Amino acid sequence: MVNTPTKGNDSKRDAFHIRRAAIERNLGVITSLDTLKAIVDIKSKEIKDETLYIFDLSD
Repeated sequence: MVNTPTKGNDSKRDAFHIRRAAIERNLGVITSLDTLKAIVDIKSKEIKDETLYIFDLSD
């Protein structure tokens, strides 16, 4: 599920409830369009998950 935060009290409140409902149902939640683009790029290139590496950005 893609849910990007927007300005305005009602939108923030709705967005919070949407994200919370998705997480409670074990659905993936993407809150950044940059992240969505990266996922689409990887999927469109048929890159295998086992060839991807996770890096800790705090290191």
